[in-house]
Amino acid sequence: MERYGVKIITFGCQMNENDSIQLRKILTNKKIFFYEDNIEKADVVILNTCSVREKPEHKVFSEVGRIGRKGKIIGVIGCVAQEYGEKLLDKSKYINFVAGTHNIDKVPDILLKVINEKKRISKNEFYKEINSINIFTEPYDSAKVKAFITIMQGCENFCTYCIVPFVRGGEYSRSSNDIIEEAKYLANKGVKEITLLGQNVNSYGKKNKGEISFPELLYRLSRIDNIKRIRFTTSHPKDFSDELINAIYEIDKVCKQIHLPIQSGSNKILKLMNRKYTKEYYLNIIEKIKEKIPEIKFTTDIIVGFPFEEDEDFNETVEILKTVKYLSSFSFKYSPRPFSKYSNIDNVNEETKKKRLEILQKIQKQITLHYNN
Repeated sequence: MERYGVKIITFGCQMNENDSIQLRKILTNKKIFFYEDNIEKADVVILNTCSVREKPEHKVFSEVGRIGRKGKIIGVIGCVAQEYGEKLLDKSKYINFVAGTHNIDKVPDILLKVINEKKRISKNEFYKEINSINIFTEPYDSAKVKAFITIMQGCENFCTYCIVPFVRGGEYSRSSNDIIEEAKYLANKGVKEITLLGQNVNSYGKKNKGEISFPELLYRLSRIDNIKRIRFTTSHPKDFSDELINAIYEIDKVCKQIHLPIQSGSNKILKLMNRKYTKEYYLNIIEKIKEKIPEIKFTTDIIVGFPFEEDEDFNETVEILKTVKYLSSFSFKYSPRPFSKYSNIDNVNEETKKKRLEILQKIQKQITLHYNN
């Protein structure tokens, strides 16, 4: 039997990383495929893509051109695949198949059709229940002590800069029973630390009738003996409840570090972003958490150069950075994304964006250095 080596290249967030891990497992369960880390030796190269920002998207198209000239079978999956769909097949003759964010689990069958029938295939349907986030299969890399568990997918907040609701679909939570079983499975394989993933983990279970809350999920996962540390990302400030604060305080296994995106320190910009909170509300959450858990540390996301951001708005963001003293921050220049409300607005010039980003990152570097020292 002829076998095919598959290499997966991942762009973007931890959710994409986890999708790639799951895809590797389900591909290697099919005896016809094996994982080949050396791209030169691989027969198939799959790009798991991100379209949250413009730069990773450009990298994908550059990579397709570079790999395509090597004569490999190329698949594009993930957010860029969901965004462009079948148009990707027109954009590059090198792409053999496209699979959107709800179709990761269907990649082995798609790939077999590409190989056996010489077809070019695009599959981009959204499904009410997402099989691709409900997979944990043999084999697991027993050398790893950390693992991701996707607990939910999709988003319905519709921040005006964000493409996620359009490429990941509406909010959907996995069954808590499935999540707990997966955590037990990983614990038995030697995993000591799990990171729970979702676009907004705080709202876990709210759309599923009869499902437990996110804080209750933390309590139940903490009872698994071999799991020693629990992390989670990402939290939306508008859904950060007192119940969750108490859970983080009471559960020793939950790491005392929280990723809580602010995006901007200006109420004007937060309103334009449709973030559904003010900076005062955000800072109140920070203070409540610090009061309960003094040793807590925060990380965050910040966008500079959002449409209509003026110097005064940017200065308010700098003040937030200095006030909260984040352990680290992921800061980016605004780039318009397709489908989002502000997809056609980009009225802060590039030089201003660059200067603001440099200022922000310099301050953050000093704060991080202080913590590290």
